[in-house]
Amino acid sequence: MLGAFLEWLHNEGKDEKTIKAYRFTINQFINWYEKTEGHTDLSQVKPVTIKEFISYMRNTLNRKQATINKSIASLKTFFAYLVDNEIIKDNPMARIKIQKVQTTETVGEKDVSKWLTKEEQEKFISYVELEKNEFKRLRNLAIIDLMLYAGLRVAEVEALRIDDVKVNGNVTITIREGKKGKYATVTLIEKYSKNLKKWLKYRQSLEKDIYKESPYLFVSERSGKMGARAIQVMLNKYAKLAHMENITPHRFRHSFCKNLANAGVPIETISKLARHESIETTKIYIDNSHAEMLEALKKM
Repeated sequence: MLGAFLEWLHNEGKDEKTIKAYRFTINQFINWYEKTEGHTDLSQVKPVTIKEFISYMRNTLNRKQATINKSIASLKTFFAYLVDNEIIKDNPMARIKIQKVQTTETVGEKDVSKWLTKEEQEKFISYVELEKNEFKRLRNLAIIDLMLYAGLRVAEVEALRIDDVKVNGNVTITIREGKKGKYATVTLIEKYSKNLKKWLKYRQSLEKDIYKESPYLFVSERSGKMGARAIQVMLNKYAKLAHMENITPHRFRHSFCKNLANAGVPIETISKLARHESIETTKIYIDNSHAEMLEALKKM
């Protein structure tokens, strides 16, 4: 059962580090469940069982809420998989909520609410991955990847056409409507391109006239073009499920820049990748990363 689930994760494009984390969490739960209940029949797991496991993580293992939230997200995906494959009937995770984590609002004197932490990025995406509607799941994951891993603005995502996307290992994207009407070319590297490739294949297979006649890459179930407002509504839906606030398209673009800064990428390179008109715009990400490193040193 676990082996089949891990294989499914692999087929969904999860990297080995992520799969290893899922394996650890699920094994931890199953071992605890067997010791507590005397069996491993997962069809007997109830919401109260999950709450007891959460209490065990918090009070016995002394896990922080952020770590507990990751475990909850992993178990949500696991039990959703079991239900979808008719291994169990009822999902005990359906009403289990991820608790909000209080995070520091400032680093030094800079506001960090512009971007999402790595943990917040993973948490949000985990809820999109639970979307049962294949059309929406593939499309929405592709949209988020373009903003988070290629730094596209929402207007640029909205304007993308099928012909703007060229696949060859990496994905090369021509942006038709950047700031001031400029054209640009960006790359979504192969590591982060799986969702876009899946959506592109799915998009090209859509049979309705409304889709065949539309040149746009992203469409809705009722329209030949998915607009910026619809993208924000989509983000609001998953933000509500994840109990996250102020999730906007631009926060994903900010997170793209912040991820690069945290990885030690030179400011000049970040500025070019983000297509900033002035390097001054890019400095906020570098300044905060430096402040964060100083804070880390103080904790030694």
